[in-house]
This record gives sequence, structure tokens and C-alpha cells, in this order.
Amino acid sequence: MPERTVVFLVYPGFQALDLAGPHEVLAAVDSYRCLVAALEPGPVRAESGLPMYASHGIADIDPATVDTLVVAGGNGCDTASRDPRLVAWVADVAAHARRTASVCSGVFVLAAAGLLAGRTVTTHWGRITQFRREYPGVTLDPEPIFIHDGPIWSSAGVTAGMDLALALVEDDLGHATAHKIAQHLVLYLRRPGNQSQ
Repeated sequence: MPERTVVFLVYPGFQALDLAGPHEVLAAVDSYRCLVAALEPGPVRAESGLPMYASHGIADIDPATVDTLVVAGGNGCDTASRDPRLVAWVADVAAHARRTASVCSGVFVLAAAGLLAGRTVTTHWGRITQFRREYPGVTLDPEPIFIHDGPIWSSAGVTAGMDLALALVEDDLGHATAHKIAQHLVLYLRRPGNQSQ
């Protein structure tokens, strides 16, 4: 498989495991080039206060080079989904990328970018009521830990992002590669997407 660029989008108040978990899964594959982006490069504080680092600002990323965009969730998603620069960038990247994914409440950013018309998504159980109130035209299934609907992938909260990432690997490289990564990370191979939250 040729090298594919995976960009993880973070913002102040993101959930650290929404980045770290899927990043560890995908970075285990040599043919994925994993980048972390924020509005500006540099330190970005997770909702727990953990300082993390964005290697790139969104302006540094050519949307045409992105294979997979993964948007982290977290308490900061409410602000991020109202930031016109982030929302426009996500829409632009998604128009070029092969697939766009969200972990947890990162789905709010995808909805704000207008990417979910006619799609079914999921999110963290604690955000279901808010999502339905803010985006009544989007079909939300509260049960599965992740959903794949066309080019859109979405997962429930936090560690479900690792299940989603294993599914992305399996989609690209097959069951054996996903299994090898799961074993290395001491994970259940992959909980099925239809497993309830």
C-alpha cells in the first residue's frame, strides 16, 4: 500500500484519548503518515489539562494530500464546532479525503461542516441529547460503538476510537494486520461496531 496521510485534528479541550488511542493504532502501520493538526502548530491542552503538541497548523496541510481525517472529541468540541476557520477547513479536507472520521463528540465538528446529510452517525452516550437538539436533521444511532456510512466513520466515546481505528486498518489492510496491532497494544481484536455503548 502506498503511504497515506492521516491527519488528527485537535483543539483546546479535546479528549486526550481520542487522539492518543487511534493515533497509536494507526501509527503502528508503516504506510500511514500520521500528523496532528490544530489551528496553529504548538502546544494544545486537552480537557484533562494534559499538554499535547500539534505538529502542524491547519494552514500547513494541503487538503488534497489527506487520505483520512480524524477529528477528536472532548468538551472543547462545542467551541471548535463554532469556529468558522476549523469548520471550513474540515469541510475542505473532507471534500478531498477518502474518508473522514470522528471520535466521540468530534462528530459535532463534522455536522457543523455539513458533512452528515443522509448519513448515520454515533457519538458518546453523554452527548446524544445535545446532538439531536443541535442537529435534528442528522440520523444519530446511539447504540453502536462505531458506524461506517460511506466516507464517514464515527465512534462513541474515548476508547471506542481505538475500535474505530482498528476497523480503518482492517478496511485498508485486512483482518490479519488489524489483529497483529491489537495484540501488540493488548486490545480486544476489535469490538464489533454494533456492540452497544
